[in-house]
Amino acid sequence: MGANRTKPGSIHALGVAYYASADFLGLKPNTQKTYKGIFDRYRDKYGDNPVILLEARHIRGQMDKMAATPAAANNLLKVLRAVMRFALDRGFVRSDPTGGVRMLRYRSDGFHTWTEQEIMAFEARWPVGTNERLGFDLLLYTAQRSGDVRKMTRQQVRDGRVSVRQEKTGQLVDIPQHPNLQASLAAHKREHLTLITTQQGMPFTDKGFGNWVSKAAERAGLPHCSAHGLRKAAARRLAEAGCTAHEIMAITGHQSLKEVERYTREAARRGLADTAMKRIG
Repeated sequence: MGANRTKPGSIHALGVAYYASADFLGLKPNTQKTYKGIFDRYRDKYGDNPVILLEARHIRGQMDKMAATPAAANNLLKVLRAVMRFALDRGFVRSDPTGGVRMLRYRSDGFHTWTEQEIMAFEARWPVGTNERLGFDLLLYTAQRSGDVRKMTRQQVRDGRVSVRQEKTGQLVDIPQHPNLQASLAAHKREHLTLITTQQGMPFTDKGFGNWVSKAAERAGLPHCSAHGLRKAAARRLAEAGCTAHEIMAITGHQSLKEVERYTREAARRGLADTAMKRIG
């Protein structure tokens, strides 16, 4: 396989060049890991092929084979577009084969948003003072991504505030601690710099933390609930409390109004429904 990866003009060779480029090295570490995982799987299938012969029709056909997993197909296209921009700039190809290739259309609500009943069920199973409850409270009362929560340290939660430089966006978020989070932090035995650790006292990996939260939820009778769903639940709560989209963004660190406006729209729609039914009561 080593010889194939360095065969001039092959997709394998393109991958080697791309991974050594400023285009790739300028990405955030998590994005690098994601892109490399997706493109390496693509190289495993098509790496021996000359990249100059790759056409839009080939990519459409490859995506058609992934129709059962449209999100994965669209992620592949996203990565191929980045790689092919590099290939075009460096003379690997004469034109961008991803040009005109459309994302697969599908409907998905993404991760399940925890309901209030589900939040109460988790709290009943994991009382304040448990490691599981602290992880849960950090997710719910900071509205941050699991990747940022798993790495939180004592220095980030002091003087009544939580300060986070988001790994995904670089956005600095500085928010007041909710009383429930303060109680959870006060009850936690802080033996490590990192707030949430494994049983061996080590920080969680990104995947390991997500799995740990999911298993804790499953033990609370909530097998469909996830860490990311708590971030969505926090945004939902903020919207239902009457927060504007900009106020929600100040907490969650979202970069665009479009990402959070649906929470405020759903909250407004629910309020209008309540008002409408009261009028005929």
